[in-house]
Amino acid sequence: MQFGEIYGNDALKARLKKMVDEDRLSHAILFVEQEGMGGLAFAIALAQYINCTDRGQDSCGECPSCRRIAKLAYPDVHFAFPVNTSPKLSDQEKKKPLSSYFLSDWNNLVAANPYFDSHELYEALGIENKAATISVHEAREIASALALQPFESDYKIMIIWQPEKMNTEAANKLLKLLEEPPAGTYFLMVTQSLESMLTTVRSRCQIIRLQPMEREEIADVLCKRYELERPLALDFATLAGGSIGKAFSLVENADSGSMLDDLLRQLLDASLGKSLPGVLDAADALAALGKDKQKQWCVRSEGFIRKMFLSAKGLEGISFAGADDLQYIKKQVPRIKDSFYPRAAAALDAALRLIDSNVSAKLIFTDLGNRFYLYI
Repeated sequence: MQFGEIYGNDALKARLKKMVDEDRLSHAILFVEQEGMGGLAFAIALAQYINCTDRGQDSCGECPSCRRIAKLAYPDVHFAFPVNTSPKLSDQEKKKPLSSYFLSDWNNLVAANPYFDSHELYEALGIENKAATISVHEAREIASALALQPFESDYKIMIIWQPEKMNTEAANKLLKLLEEPPAGTYFLMVTQSLESMLTTVRSRCQIIRLQPMEREEIADVLCKRYELERPLALDFATLAGGSIGKAFSLVENADSGSMLDDLLRQLLDASLGKSLPGVLDAADALAALGKDKQKQWCVRSEGFIRKMFLSAKGLEGISFAGADDLQYIKKQVPRIKDSFYPRAAAALDAALRLIDSNVSAKLIFTDLGNRFYLYI
């Protein structure tokens, strides 16, 4: 992957190339992004630029290292990412699941869309209903890989996606490597939750923050990539919140998103109608979803409630609600208490945290449904 293939953050591309050219690149880079902003694409493009034997304004894309890195088949560029047991693994592999067991699935996904989100990765690995982690066994594999001499290059590069998913034992295992890396070693890490990482790990990295793309920029990409009419592309770009990967996902999963939106409307309608059986039916439907779908629902629902709040305050123009949403909102907003909006948003935030903590989905969504019923 070349820098020129990445959407947005042009100033960062120039900065990274200059750091490499002037031999000022830190041995540990931590890209901080909102999910889908392109952190992984930047890490791969940087790895390719470092190894390119004929650099110009970008990596050449033609030398042997460029061609092999582009195919994710270069022996001196390694990947680590959160995993769990999967039906795809052998009984022996299930005892200590490692990234290397899933490299074929990983490579296929990255090749198709390097802006993927957690749900898309876990679905590809067959672990969508499980909590994925980077374990101490993975940390040992990383240490072993980096202890070897490079095969074809002067450099060994370890790309770690979502290092915030390392457990404490794994993070501590890698600390020594981060403090005293073998010569020619680079760590390129991509996080969507800087605050979840151990302070001792992130303090040893150069932190680089990706900036969200402008709404108009994203709409331009969507019009070209999917041949969308511009008004529709602008709607998707608005919902994406600066993340090109999220914009792609919204377009490609429009039907799935509609299903999640319908569940929120079901919950709101039952709450407004004071139908406790209806609320419990909605809660049961949400509890039956996979963990990542549940998290998507919470995030989408917070966005929808924000639209409702702005419309209730006469600010439809900045709510960016589509015509269908706006029709529903205008019908229901007069029936909703002003106090509902902040309380509902807080309840959705709490549900997100509980989902990540592996609390029973039945308990989470029954409680959430009851809160909507009482707050509205």
